[in-house]
Amino acid sequence: MSHYTEDELSAYALRPEATDNRQSVEQHVSNCGDCRDALDIIEAFDTALHDPLPWQVAESMPARRNAPPALLDQARAIASADARARELVMPLVDSAIRFRQARIDDDPRFYTLAVIRLLCKVANGMHERQPQFGLVLADTALSIARKLPEPLKARSAWYAGTAWKERANALRYVGRFKEAGEALDRAEEAFESDDHVEPFDLAIVAYVRATVYFRMERFDDAIVCARSAAATFHVYGDTRRYLSALLAEAGGYYGADRDREAVVILERVATLARAAHEPETLARALANAASCYTRLLEFSKAAAYYDDAIAVIDDLDIPTESARLQWARAALLLDRGDFDEGLAGLERSRLQLSQLGMANDAALATLDLVAGLLAADQPERVAGLCRGITLTFSSEGMTRSAKKALAYLAEAVAGGQVTPEEVRHIRGFLERLPDSPHEEFQQIQ
Repeated sequence: MSHYTEDELSAYALRPEATDNRQSVEQHVSNCGDCRDALDIIEAFDTALHDPLPWQVAESMPARRNAPPALLDQARAIASADARARELVMPLVDSAIRFRQARIDDDPRFYTLAVIRLLCKVANGMHERQPQFGLVLADTALSIARKLPEPLKARSAWYAGTAWKERANALRYVGRFKEAGEALDRAEEAFESDDHVEPFDLAIVAYVRATVYFRMERFDDAIVCARSAAATFHVYGDTRRYLSALLAEAGGYYGADRDREAVVILERVATLARAAHEPETLARALANAASCYTRLLEFSKAAAYYDDAIAVIDDLDIPTESARLQWARAALLLDRGDFDEGLAGLERSRLQLSQLGMANDAALATLDLVAGLLAADQPERVAGLCRGITLTFSSEGMTRSAKKALAYLAEAVAGGQVTPEEVRHIRGFLERLPDSPHEEFQQIQ
């Protein structure tokens, strides 16, 4: 059996979600005791750096190449604790129901720093797929942190900060942005109360805060936080996080309608991502630059960037993102007056989105197609397309709001009074609805 190198395992330990072959690594490590032990030591060594004892020992010793014995001993102890935590926790986290029923925060066997760390790691991997479960995991970690025995509680600042950060991440994904901001405040307080404050941890908080501010439309604040995070990530040599923070900064400029400033950053990110062989980041930078140039009415540049982004995504074999980019490019063609190719592209895109199970995106693409048909003076299919639009939301309130908007559209279509502007108005409302669930639909003025 071949094994992963120490460098490969270190890269995975640093940022699992950014590992290209993450699933393969995790499957191999789960079956290979040698690589599992090596990864335990790497992760434990990183964690031990947050403990004041090794730093005190290191500061009292002359400089040398080998790690202080106290740090190695600490790492081995943490690796052993991590192994025990996995035995206790991992059989429970494959099912949200089983995990809730276990109520591990009422069981003293789980009152360890290793369990908190493991819960945070699992939560981090859950946020995009199951954010509500990620929130439960983070809250359980926080509950355990409050119940730790006093000797452990005195060393728990970094662990509590990480748990608050993961709670903020989960809240961000479920749209509870005010609570996410409050969790980030608590994360920052916890990290700063540690004996060895790590600027890198505070930079991660700043980056998450930037993404929350963007969703809250606090674009200037998002720019400041993202810029600060990017500067720290650059100092630490973390290219992926540095580029992600630059993307967040550009997003703030884009949200504030400062497209010229945004596109300068995005083109820089594209250049750096290409050089660093970061294709997903490259695709995001290219697609976002295309959006900026579309709003700047520089359609040729926008189309070229969409073509480049699509080529990168197709190489990565991510059909959902490819479908979204094809959709955006088709909408761009309509914006520049190329009705034949734009309408054909939107027709293909809405069908592709539907086939991929992306019902809400397919509905929005259908509305783009309806607006394009009206603008091209081809209203024959509009009524039929509008009747086929269905959307699915996570709450009854959002569903009611969507139905109200679509009912207004149906009435306008039936009366022969609908315009492209009204369709775009309804489409914009429906697109905002997941992030603004309490917004009431208002007819175009």
